[in-house]
Amino acid sequence: MCVGEFLLRRDCRHVRWDRPCGPHKQRGKQCATCDEYDPIRHRVLMVKLAATGDVLRTTAFLPAIHATWPGARVTWVTKKAAAGLFAGNSLVDEVLTTDDAATAARLLTEVFDVVLCPDADPEAASLAAMARGKERRGFLRGEDGQVQALSQGAQHWFEMGLSDAKKKANRETYQALVADVLGLERTLVKEPILEPSSRDVAGAAQFRSGFGFDGPLVGLNTGAGGRWAYKQWTKAHQESFVRLCTKAGFGVQLLGGPEERQRHKDLMAMFAGLPVFDAGTDNSYGAFAARLQLCDVVVTSDSLAVHVAAARKTRAVVLFGPTSAAEIELYGRGEKIVPTGLECLGCYLPICDVKPHCQARIEPEMVLLAVRRQLAAR
Repeated sequence: MCVGEFLLRRDCRHVRWDRPCGPHKQRGKQCATCDEYDPIRHRVLMVKLAATGDVLRTTAFLPAIHATWPGARVTWVTKKAAAGLFAGNSLVDEVLTTDDAATAARLLTEVFDVVLCPDADPEAASLAAMARGKERRGFLRGEDGQVQALSQGAQHWFEMGLSDAKKKANRETYQALVADVLGLERTLVKEPILEPSSRDVAGAAQFRSGFGFDGPLVGLNTGAGGRWAYKQWTKAHQESFVRLCTKAGFGVQLLGGPEERQRHKDLMAMFAGLPVFDAGTDNSYGAFAARLQLCDVVVTSDSLAVHVAAARKTRAVVLFGPTSAAEIELYGRGEKIVPTGLECLGCYLPICDVKPHCQARIEPEMVLLAVRRQLAAR
């Protein structure tokens, strides 16, 4: 579009409408002659809310999205808590959050070539239905308030979410299942994407330089989120595991969030003078990823740290109990430990009365052996 002598190529992904674009502001480029002109060929909306770990693992579909819709401009709707996951992610052009009133206005104003909603979550399905889209894949919520599956793959995923028997019988990964939900080629799905900033990487390197320890470093993710109590390894087992690691000549880096602050204080006090290091419990996602990547192998429950490890190509030993081990993709860089002798595994109950519960049955010695195998596999 040309007004007077001013040319604006309105279909370029760099246009910001209310301010100069990056190439102009940072490098002095002029629209008429700009060699960074990048025309948008498709407009794709992803509606993915849920927990932060679930949002992060869904970024693995971004390469498939761009391969399916070349030249795509990707807008992602999520909750405010997960927005920080997309910092530095070049495959997402814009993040909208559900707490922002402008998000609804945007969804009702713009027209997307395709709206993707991989969850039967009523809130996400409502947003997907409200958005103006030429094509919709996954789920939406109808006028009768019912969530509708839009394909056979979506119907299969829908039924798994409602049937404990189907969930337990499943042997496919989330990546494979949701590729079918969204009608994407499974082989195009890659690792999750989480890019620490240069500042995050430098901060992690400075943190590591203060260890005074240069042996193998094992990350111990001490938390598991608040939804399922028995996703978290017991405090006694964590203490025993740290003790075994230090005796074996390994350092241990504690990884966790705000809920684990007291547990980290307790562990640091218990192992004072030994190579045990607290990575902090108030890190940004990028800082957490950079510090996790310092580790040679990470021990974690089925939580955000699993998907951060996958994004940063770090080996992981993952402990399972109430959630599905089959759904978690480790990309050939780790192993899963599932307790034996329990028919109720994968129950997805927030708490249960089985004694000892599933995570309590995973012995520290068993985990240390898995860590040794992963260190050898490096």
